[in-house]
Amino acid sequence: MKNIHKYIAVTFLTLFITACNRDEIAEVNINPSFPTIVEPIFLLPSIQAQMAVGIQFDSRFIGKYTQYLSHATTGDVWDRYGYAASSDSGGEIWKVAYYSIGRNLSNVITEAEKAQRYDIQGMGKVIRAWSWQQTTDYHGEIIKFDQVFTARLTFDYATQQEAYDEVTRLTLEGIADMERTDGKYDISYTKKGDLIYGGDKSKWIKFGYGLLARNANNLINKSTYNPTKVIEYVDKALASPADDCYVKHGGTSTADGNFYGNLRNNLSLYRQSDFIVRAMDGTIFTGAVDPRMANVLVPSADGVVRGNPLNTSAGTVAATRIPNLWGGTTQPVASLTGRYLFRNNADFPLMTYSELQFIKAEAAFIKGDKGMALEAYKKGIEASIDMVNKNTIVSTVYPTASVITPAQKTAFLADVNVVPTAANLTIKHIMMQKYVALFGFGFLETWTDMRKYHYDNTVYETIAFPSLFANNNSKLAYRVRPRFNSEYVWNFVALQSIGADKPDYHTVEMWFSQP
Repeated sequence: MKNIHKYIAVTFLTLFITACNRDEIAEVNINPSFPTIVEPIFLLPSIQAQMAVGIQFDSRFIGKYTQYLSHATTGDVWDRYGYAASSDSGGEIWKVAYYSIGRNLSNVITEAEKAQRYDIQGMGKVIRAWSWQQTTDYHGEIIKFDQVFTARLTFDYATQQEAYDEVTRLTLEGIADMERTDGKYDISYTKKGDLIYGGDKSKWIKFGYGLLARNANNLINKSTYNPTKVIEYVDKALASPADDCYVKHGGTSTADGNFYGNLRNNLSLYRQSDFIVRAMDGTIFTGAVDPRMANVLVPSADGVVRGNPLNTSAGTVAATRIPNLWGGTTQPVASLTGRYLFRNNADFPLMTYSELQFIKAEAAFIKGDKGMALEAYKKGIEASIDMVNKNTIVSTVYPTASVITPAQKTAFLADVNVVPTAANLTIKHIMMQKYVALFGFGFLETWTDMRKYHYDNTVYETIAFPSLFANNNSKLAYRVRPRFNSEYVWNFVALQSIGADKPDYHTVEMWFSQP
């Protein structure tokens, strides 16, 4: 009995000492080589890299919905506006939002606030808002914001309207954080991790307003659509191509190379479509051959630029075979430089001044101010041409490339079939030139536009559709199903509540595109 009492006394003493020295013991257990809390600035590079990867990975699928890209052979389900069942194909944007940048971004926001680094806190909120915008525009309903990044094992879904409202709220909050004049803002500190804008919070504020412009302008079919507000947002956003938002790539290996480069070999079976060719070769713009075509698209061996229709073989005849986006017809050749944004070291645009000017042109056109619309439309084309030049590597060997000269640029803009008078400007002009300008990077924004206009062939002139996937029930795609391995495997009951268990769920129209 005495031994039992002694044992109990020692046990209580041990527990008491442990409780009293918890902080000291915690400090002993910290390994400085593997910290449990990382300064938020050092999480930003991987977060920013993933922002590009999500879009690039999934562009291989929605690039076919937008008819920028076509598979080199027939029978591809995405060419037919379908989907790959029981597969994570098309699930990278979801993965980026909830995994690749998910908790890391939450840590950035929380730890930056503690450290009074309000610029980084605001930047984190804007990036989070950007990720929600991407995810909802791609998938529709997304996980409820008060449930995400919690210990729950299953998650309910927020409506797309709730997602749009959250993007607006979070972006405005992030902008307000970055506009604070207190705290510890130091651009030399922030630029250590901000590889996009080098710690310049004024440019991140502009990016935030650009995101608000996208968000508000996607709602043209709603009675609440406010073109004046859209124009206000654009005017506070990127002020010139110098503000364009690029994710940088070193291009020295597969580790730091552009997802689109031949080192990564992700595009060998993809071809430029016939629709993007018609948008640039004078078919749609009545004989006006776009000077960007020679630098952005790839000619066949005989020098003619051809595009592959969806669900069609690219052919095998050497002279007329449609090359891949690097300029080859087989597996990637390491010696190929690549073209435009399809290079190993090409930086990837997340948002451009050109895109925002087309948004302004569309809003002004709907508002009824054709003079403003024409001015913004012309600026959008000019900035796109300058962007192509910036991303052109001059080459005298096949496929050749040279910068667009001022004379070529002037002649194209002077062609009334491209830039008409204000009175003759149409929504087709605006949306088709925006379509051209976003080729190679703005896949999701273009698909959002197409769905806003319900694939209208008076806007997207000459667009044609192949025999559709069987599960489509003769309907075009309006959304991509949530990621298979994280939702259909673990969260299926919640998916049933939004109808995502149905085989034609991908054809259900989005909230943003409805009246």
